[in-house]
Amino acid sequence: MRRLDLLRAASKAEKAWMIAVEAEFGERDAGLARFQERAKGEEGSELRKLHDRYQRAYAAYKST
Repeated sequence: MRRLDLLRAASKAEKAWMIAVEAEFGERDAGLARFQERAKGEEGSELRKLHDRYQRAYAAYKST
């Protein structure tokens, strides 16, 4: 995969995760929650799945 494609994939995954974070914590607290453990969600939750998907996509991008 090209580096630009990896960046796009990471950006798409981040957007999906942050939409879920905002839905969970509200627009006001979403930004702060992102940098706290609570934005990861509980093990097995949809929020955790989106967080983990973003982390994997970002790691793939950074590894190039």
